[in-house]
Amino acid sequence: MKGDRNLLQLPHIPLQTKELLPESSGIYYVLDETQKVWYIGQAKNICKRWKGKTHHRIDQLEAQKKTQFTIYYELVSKDKLDEVEKQRIAKYHPHLNESPVKSKKVLPTETLLRETLVAISDFAFILGIEPPRKDIVDSDYDYWWFHKKLLSLDIIHISIDITAFKEKYNFSLGDGKENPLIKASLNSRKTYSSNWESVRYIDVYRLYVNGYAIELHVYDYFYYQEKTQEIRKYHDAKLAGISIKAVTPESLSQMQSETDRQYFHSRLFQRMRPYDADLIGILFNDPIDEDKIKNKITTIREDYKTGKRGYGSRSKKSGTTTVKDLLHKRHIDPQKYSNEGAFRFLRGTDKIGLFVKSFSTDLKRPYKHEKYQWYNDPEDVWHERDLYNSASGYIDYQKIEANSCKFETLYLLASVDRQSWLLVEEYLQDFASVNRLDNGVGYITKFHISPRKWLVPAKVNIKILEVGSGFGIPFGPSDEFPTFEAAKEEIKRRLQASDLPEMKLTFQREKVT
Repeated sequence: MKGDRNLLQLPHIPLQTKELLPESSGIYYVLDETQKVWYIGQAKNICKRWKGKTHHRIDQLEAQKKTQFTIYYELVSKDKLDEVEKQRIAKYHPHLNESPVKSKKVLPTETLLRETLVAISDFAFILGIEPPRKDIVDSDYDYWWFHKKLLSLDIIHISIDITAFKEKYNFSLGDGKENPLIKASLNSRKTYSSNWESVRYIDVYRLYVNGYAIELHVYDYFYYQEKTQEIRKYHDAKLAGISIKAVTPESLSQMQSETDRQYFHSRLFQRMRPYDADLIGILFNDPIDEDKIKNKITTIREDYKTGKRGYGSRSKKSGTTTVKDLLHKRHIDPQKYSNEGAFRFLRGTDKIGLFVKSFSTDLKRPYKHEKYQWYNDPEDVWHERDLYNSASGYIDYQKIEANSCKFETLYLLASVDRQSWLLVEEYLQDFASVNRLDNGVGYITKFHISPRKWLVPAKVNIKILEVGSGFGIPFGPSDEFPTFEAAKEEIKRRLQASDLPEMKLTFQREKVT
């Protein structure tokens, strides 16, 4: 059933900014863009109920990728919640209240390991098994190597043979840059109970599965491949039921004797014993599509060859036209706002400030209400206060910094590329402006809703095909177009009716990050 006039007049917040919901008791309603009521619930603290991923319906709502949800709320005293909730559900018959909760399917980690092994088995091998590192903890080395979870586990080492990789795919990025292709074998869009872990600047990946740790070395840390390639021999083995080569005991011993022991990784190599049996017991044995997995790297390789991936793939232009060329063509001064008339950011950048309003909230509102006591108060009295974001602006014609509630009008200050803004200013100036400061007007650079979360303005991403690259323009509501949907449609209409070259537009809603 659709929401009626009474429901639609309630205060509301987009699902993307649910952190802005009030910390009060009440009834909440989830509606889509057609005003269809999806869900009705109650909470003693509405904001807390929707915090993070805690709501039991969040997965079902987020699975509707093309549907925009809004949370309406009605403040109700705690003793009336049950009564009012039953009345509202009986009145609106929300779809999800009458359906079972569907949780997101989480796949076992062993399935991820098996999929990875299928992808890399033609150019990878098991080097050996390292005993737990609890006896060799070394404070001189990165914590990642001695993670608490790792210390008591045997570690199965898998190594990538770069030569075999290049031979199989007849392709190289040069200078040992095969990492992104191999790394793609470890990634998946599916949801697993745990994933491959890594750390910056180290081409080693780790997975915990069924009582073991797996460390996969994208490049060889333990020995010089050229030095040991001739003595490296394999036998057929299995890991998690997937066929893969493993270094023979004789080869492992000879390789260890040929390795310089002074380096940290070489010391780990010396501790390894041969791999001779499948140690990962299969508990779930989920089916996997081996052909699809094996074709993944082939597809990625073709993307690198054709320039769809890799260095410069995002900046390759379909033409030679630049934004500056378009400004000249439209008789717009490319130097406008370069010295004055706009808020400037750091020197060395060509960013200027844009003042925008918020679709979701009153920027003058407090971001937190707290109770507190004075230090060493002999009467032990509790006080209450509202905490506000700090804003800058003009009061009594003096530039000051003050609580957001002190200003008559308040904006978010976003940044934008100067020349990109000049190109579309005449069409978007109702929704954003480079100069809105006047007496009684202030701005906030980050509207915090908590110490670590803040509001990010809505944005239209514009890709001009003639230029080949795109840019983003933050925007907010105007008096005539107060909602995101209304502003979006008007911006789209104006840009498509302009004499600008053909373009693609995508819109991002206001969100909390």
